[in-house]
Amino acid sequence: MFKSLLLIIATVCLNTAGQFMMKAGINKIGKLDLSNIAGTTMKVITSGFVIGGFCSYAVSAVLWIVILSRAELSWAFPMVSLSYVITALLAPVLLNEPFSVQRFAGILVICAGVFLVSKTYS
Repeated sequence: MFKSLLLIIATVCLNTAGQFMMKAGINKIGKLDLSNIAGTTMKVITSGFVIGGFCSYAVSAVLWIVILSRAELSWAFPMVSLSYVITALLAPVLLNEPFSVQRFAGILVICAGVFLVSKTYS
């Protein structure tokens, strides 16, 4: 279980990093113009941050396959929701996004759920 948990933590970190990299890349590009698909696609696929985000996702996908070979899906997959928690906590700090009591309550609910699921490992 400990090795699976370490792999899940690495996957969660890579997913979270990927989200922040893609958001940084899109923030540099600005709102995407869907009426100009070719131009928009070029901006996105040439953004280093967006490419970095996709690479982070690719590595996390490989780790996820390893996790699936070792752990129950019904135990492992809820653990990935910790990436929601980390993202919600870091976004106000790194991206100056708003944070409310309601978001914090939601984070607590997710953490409680992950805790309960974590106790069911067999």
